[in-house]
Amino acid sequence: MTTGVENIAAYLEVLHKHRDLVADAYINGGVTLTDETQRALYLLKQHRALVPSMQDEFRLNSSLSRHLDEVFLRQRNYAVSANFAEQIDRLPQLIDEYLKACLDNRSEDRDTYSDDFKSGVFELAEGLDSFLALMRSLADNRFANVSTLEQKKRQNEFYLGKCEQIGIALGALQATALLEQLTGSSLLQPLLDIYQSQILERLPQWRASLMDISTVLKEYLYRLRQVEPQAQRLRAFAQFLRKNPDYSLPDVDELNHLPDWCSVYAGLKLRTHADLSDNTSRDALVEVAQSIPAPKLRFTVERQAGQMIADEAKERVNIIAPSPVQRAFALYLKDVRAAQKAISAIEWLRATPEYQSVDEAAWLIYVLHAWQILEAKKKTSDLTLRRMEMNVTYSGLSEAMSGNLIVTDVEIWKKA
Repeated sequence: MTTGVENIAAYLEVLHKHRDLVADAYINGGVTLTDETQRALYLLKQHRALVPSMQDEFRLNSSLSRHLDEVFLRQRNYAVSANFAEQIDRLPQLIDEYLKACLDNRSEDRDTYSDDFKSGVFELAEGLDSFLALMRSLADNRFANVSTLEQKKRQNEFYLGKCEQIGIALGALQATALLEQLTGSSLLQPLLDIYQSQILERLPQWRASLMDISTVLKEYLYRLRQVEPQAQRLRAFAQFLRKNPDYSLPDVDELNHLPDWCSVYAGLKLRTHADLSDNTSRDALVEVAQSIPAPKLRFTVERQAGQMIADEAKERVNIIAPSPVQRAFALYLKDVRAAQKAISAIEWLRATPEYQSVDEAAWLIYVLHAWQILEAKKKTSDLTLRRMEMNVTYSGLSEAMSGNLIVTDVEIWKKA
């Protein structure tokens, strides 16, 4: 491990020593071989920091150039990679090999596959963050590195396609097969923890960011399509003026027929206002001010809240007495609970002199309705109700064909 650290430190020392050449190659797109830089360029080529471009010319390594682009937020046309399919397809293979190494008790191979899986997950998460950050900057500055409308439109469609690819990649990261593979064995718990913290917990944030970027791109593409006809007319007019530099607008009074654009153009909407700094207009303004009628002033009087007198409060209290049929039903249920047998509602009504004025048909309807209310409130758990129905075969043809049930009496008794 010490040797690896020393080699990395030596490589960084070479980059630091020849930092001017590395910066020159990044800014200018390459450096030329000279007698003074020959030794340094070959040393950087040996360390794979520079690669040959043309004869006696060297360019910066692509991976190092992309790293500097991300650091300095340098925008390159169509330089957005949303192809994470290979990285995602690699994860199930590493999971499978890690599980086999655990079952075969191969500790070294297990650690190797674990490190590869962790580095793959970290690289995937970092790639998604970089992609969304770059797309956010491109959407916010509206592709400022291009100048024409057609370029902007093509780039917008290109970036929308990249957003669709990244949406497919996010769906693959949350696929059921991959999660079932990670949760299929307790030996995969270390890999599941890494995947949970780096991918699954950040998926909602990535989806929200991707949705915002897609919304901006679609809205901007819609605006570009609206601007295109106007831009074409402006370009045609500019080309006409270049071909006819001495062109001047004709006098409208001399035209026999107005041009077509006059029927389309709404004209300028002008607004006038008085110049208060002009002394000559003050007298006229005074006359205008005197002609304005005075406003009618209305004062709202807030009334204080009053208090109800005690005697009036007593007079306004109305006690609603129950109806005879309500009192009869309450007394009927009281007798049912006190008795040890079923009591007929009709026989009870006939045997109670004080409620002889209640109609028997209305009494049965009320008993059935009140029973439904009590049953809905679960207050009939100690009682049982039985309806006495007339046999429709002996009640006449019209009642039999109507399908109605004729209730002749009701019996209620207390459960044992």
